[in-house]
Amino acid sequence: MANIQNDPSIHREIEAGYESLATSKIDGGYELNVLITGVHCAGCIQKIESSLTSQKKILNARLNFSTNRLNFSWDGLPGQANDYVQIIESLGYGVKPYDIKAYESESQNEERFLLLSLGVAGFAMGNIMLLSFGLWMTSGETMGIATRDMMHWIQALIGIPTVFYAGRPFFRSAYKALSNAHTNMDVPISLALILATSMSLFETFNHGEHVYFDSAVMLMFFLLIGRYLDFRARKKARSTATDLLNTLQGFADVIDGSKIKKVLIRDLQPNMIVQVSIGEKFPVDGLVIEGQSEVDTSLITGETLPRSITEGCSIHAGTMNLSAPVKIKVAKAAEDSLLADIVRLMEKAEQGQASYVRLADRAAKLYTPFVHSVALLAFLGWFLMGAMAWQEALMIAITVLIITCPCALGLAVPVVQVLATGKLLKKNILVKSGDALERLASIDTVIFDKTGTLTLGHPELLDGYSEKNIQLAASLASHSNHPLSKALVRAYQGDIIEIDNVKEVIGKGLQGEYQGQKLKLGSRSWCGDKSQDDSDKIELWMSIDKQSPSVFLFEDQLRKDSSD
Repeated sequence: MANIQNDPSIHREIEAGYESLATSKIDGGYELNVLITGVHCAGCIQKIESSLTSQKKILNARLNFSTNRLNFSWDGLPGQANDYVQIIESLGYGVKPYDIKAYESESQNEERFLLLSLGVAGFAMGNIMLLSFGLWMTSGETMGIATRDMMHWIQALIGIPTVFYAGRPFFRSAYKALSNAHTNMDVPISLALILATSMSLFETFNHGEHVYFDSAVMLMFFLLIGRYLDFRARKKARSTATDLLNTLQGFADVIDGSKIKKVLIRDLQPNMIVQVSIGEKFPVDGLVIEGQSEVDTSLITGETLPRSITEGCSIHAGTMNLSAPVKIKVAKAAEDSLLADIVRLMEKAEQGQASYVRLADRAAKLYTPFVHSVALLAFLGWFLMGAMAWQEALMIAITVLIITCPCALGLAVPVVQVLATGKLLKKNILVKSGDALERLASIDTVIFDKTGTLTLGHPELLDGYSEKNIQLAASLASHSNHPLSKALVRAYQGDIIEIDNVKEVIGKGLQGEYQGQKLKLGSRSWCGDKSQDDSDKIELWMSIDKQSPSVFLFEDQLRKDSSD
């Protein structure tokens, strides 16, 4: 650690003050969330995590594969965050304060970079393969040495610039690792590309026949396809977490005396007064201090029907205000809200150490020294014992370096885990641990307790109503966005009539006038028959002047793949 502190470049970073981003933990110690750039494979993840966990005071370190978000905690002072950041940077990776917008910008730049490299490699490969076809179809004696040399030089003019331009994703990553006395999976790939290109150029100068510009460019093209597909998989996997985190971004309307000012959601503090308009999401957890409305809580509870709120009711970040403006008192900062807890649970599940992920991590850790040793043995074996020309023996060694890349093992396992947990969250299923998906294989009983799990989450009107009643009810319901009102309008196929003086009574229902009669559509307590027994169905009552109230019953339909 002494060497780290004596490095002048490190001193400049310490002045940036990562300790200001460290947060204290309830059980003691501190934790830090940062964005890591330059991570391309499971070997990178394992290297960063193991470098941190080897430090005595580090309690936990895990790099999220889907968001490149590193979370680590330690037992000590907040100022130690700077030292730990320097350890990561010494491995050749970039460290930035975690910010969603910065990460999205970084992601867009990386995607453009990969697409440009992939396009150049693909264009060059097509042209080189046209020349290679002629070389494959005949011998040097038949076409003539001069003609063969000319085609080799044309291949070199296309292939060499392409390798050094389109191979930058591998070369940059390998250089960062080697410059910090480390290796990663891109080191043998870069070595193989450089060796194949250099040997081909040597043979071209010496009028030889062992020229493999086509192989180098083609292999690089396919490796870039794999790198780009991996990037797309990670981008798709992180979309769910990003969507939820975006809910915690933006501004909130904070009441300051007689004025309303815009404040970043991340800067909201307990006891601030926030005004939430119709159609807006609540930015933080809080307590309603003025107004009454209905709230869509499906994100938190899974329930499809809105919940009525009045003064004194608690609300959660991410839920949507449906009916009327309300004022709330902030109970927790955005980073401590229930929604933030859900995001952290999801990320913890994605980066959890499932047994297959641990297996992939161990394989990635052993990869570089093992593959380099095997490639060297392959070259020496074929050259010394097999009496093979050094060019052919070297190509075998290069082939070993390329085809043994364990990216499929090192990346596929965590990608599958992240994609699965993200897809389940979109289906309103939260995975809380990394090995939960593996343990599903041993489950023999599942208990469901939430509406919308076995049902579609869209109540449908049951049959058995007079044409006149349902026409009046649907006409009045057409003025509301309540799920039951929408279901009523969907069920009625006739003409909608005009209702006068329509007004929504928050938490109760709708009222209006038709031909001088007052209509009410809403809850049993407001306009229903309180003497009737409660139904096991979802109820919506309608009352008309001087007439007995009538009830409309709704039922959430079972999913097609649910058994009765």
